[in-house]
Amino acid sequence: MSESNELVLFPSLKAQRLPNGKLVMTQKYMEGAGRFVDKWPGPVTVMVELDDRPTEDMDRVEARPELFGFEIEERPKSEDEFANRLKHSAIGLGFLAGNNIMIAKACNKVGMPLVCTSEYSPRTERQIVAAELPQDHMRRARRLLWLHAEEKRRQKLLPMLAGLQCSGTPTYDLYRHLVPSALLFFDNRVYEKDILPTDQVKSRFNDLLSGRPLKLVFGGRLSTMKGVSELPKIARELRDRRIPFEMTIVGTGPLESALKDAASFFGLNNFVKLLPPMDFRNGWIPFLRDNADLFVCPHVQGDPSSTYSEVMSCGVPIVGYANEAFEGVLKNSGGGWASPLRRPAKLAELIGALDKNREEILKKAQAAVSFASEHAFEKTFERRAEHLRSLGRFRSS
Repeated sequence: MSESNELVLFPSLKAQRLPNGKLVMTQKYMEGAGRFVDKWPGPVTVMVELDDRPTEDMDRVEARPELFGFEIEERPKSEDEFANRLKHSAIGLGFLAGNNIMIAKACNKVGMPLVCTSEYSPRTERQIVAAELPQDHMRRARRLLWLHAEEKRRQKLLPMLAGLQCSGTPTYDLYRHLVPSALLFFDNRVYEKDILPTDQVKSRFNDLLSGRPLKLVFGGRLSTMKGVSELPKIARELRDRRIPFEMTIVGTGPLESALKDAASFFGLNNFVKLLPPMDFRNGWIPFLRDNADLFVCPHVQGDPSSTYSEVMSCGVPIVGYANEAFEGVLKNSGGGWASPLRRPAKLAELIGALDKNREEILKKAQAAVSFASEHAFEKTFERRAEHLRSLGRFRSS
């Protein structure tokens, strides 16, 4: 039932209905929605679309909203049903996508503000298509046509919004002038208590100046859009330049076999090792703190990945390709270095320069921790909740 001062969330991911009638959603989304409950002065409802097909998300769990304090409802089917359901709600939070135009019309009809979250810019979307479909020209052309139409739908949706919450600088720079209120945030799953204290940054690099091989790490889904195929090229360039290094790649994905084959083919097995995915809080974060001097990030597109701030929270600076999202992170953090896209030799050259100036790595590590602390999980959600509170319509009890 709709209540006064209600926050309604419209997730972009669909919920899966199990044969027993229970719902499955991602753990990350459930935790995020639960964080809004902590910050919102009223009830919170998650309004989902349903899908009987299984998802590919690795962290999917049975949706138990009672653990987090919000309600889950199925979305109404028509604009009038939406309008009637939302007429007493304070505000809604959805995703900047063309399929939310009907929701926006219903919200406007009853005077309920709607805020959307944005993530990928049109440029990044085109880069992802180019990375995923390099040879399939027909499918790539169809995807690009769809993206062009989708951007037109977004442009139609934007004037209907009360505000926009932008994950990363690319969409913030692109859309902030088209809405009454825009908020920039950097996605981050690391809690403030788990961020490396600034006074411990120097001690984690105790032996960095000893001349030992640089510890390079990459972690994430082993897919084309993450630039994983660039990693063996970078490693080969480093070896050929006689730069002492060890590269650890953590993750799994469609390019895992190809990555192993490339490491063997180029004779890199003494320099590169692959590890399986780790539990985020109890495995990955401690691993980064203990085993990384630099995070190598060859993302060939501007995905505003939470990886950037999460890696920096461990006191690990990033050396990566200059996609638009990473450039925005560097502008705001100073926690790393950027190199031209798809130029593994240039990235290796940059790592080689850092090998000879390791004090610079420590300076960037300190800047990285400071940035991560300002954008910890709790602080980020507090800013987002405050933005929503400032735009909501509230009624007294």
